[in-house]
Amino acid sequence: MTKTILITGASSGIGRASAVLFLNAGWNVAATARKPRVLADLAASDRALTLRLDVTDTASIAEAVAQTVARFGAIDVLVNNAGVGLAGPVEAVTPEQWRAHFETNVFGLAQTTRAVIPLMRERGKGLIINVGSIAGRFGLPFLAPYNAGKFAVEGLTEAMHYELKPFGIRVKLIEPGGTRSEFVHPWAKTPAYEPQQSAVEAMMLAGGARSPGPETVAAVILKAAQDPSDRLRYAAAGGGAALLTNRWLPAATWRRMIEKSFLGKPARRRQAA
Repeated sequence: MTKTILITGASSGIGRASAVLFLNAGWNVAATARKPRVLADLAASDRALTLRLDVTDTASIAEAVAQTVARFGAIDVLVNNAGVGLAGPVEAVTPEQWRAHFETNVFGLAQTTRAVIPLMRERGKGLIINVGSIAGRFGLPFLAPYNAGKFAVEGLTEAMHYELKPFGIRVKLIEPGGTRSEFVHPWAKTPAYEPQQSAVEAMMLAGGARSPGPETVAAVILKAAQDPSDRLRYAAAGGGAALLTNRWLPAATWRRMIEKSFLGKPARRRQAA
């Protein structure tokens, strides 16, 4: 029997690459985006359903889930991929920016998951795959907003792993490193942190351009979807090496390495009078 997967944030990057890969692997795919017209090329397949889904709009979540079930009969796998970036020193990030960031990256993920759990629970089976990041495992300078959201996804996913297991619902987490895609971090800046903040921004953009493409992460998502085990975490796109280094280095050594890599040797600033 053909399995069905619903993917959020399928307009580009990891989400689109996943939709294409799962279609090629013979799955039914409900590919969703805030503006579904960008998914028109996927709709040519009779196993594809393109839908509007904005994770900050609970009505659109409910409608997308209902249409997927009406078309394919069930949702076997949910991939929570939709997300946004946000970088900058905490001092520069406004309350409105914090709220908007968490609305998509944390609350939206939770609400989409909440919409499919009852369906999976009734069937006694299902799989929820959350796309996290190595930024959910350790903090990086000027990435506090993104770190905070991805740390939340880590905790949410691990907690669900335990509470949904008795219902036959498995939960898995993908942890990519840098990925070459259209995904970028909007920056909140303030002059007090120059030149370091601009240097880090340039370094991140250059690193992203050299990183593996989103297809490498999509391949790990497919692997996780086909893995019947109880495994929770899957590194992707070079994330494994960073996570292993973080795990085995002494904490002080790790922090010195991050400071040197991201900040060099910033001059000590005098406190404002």
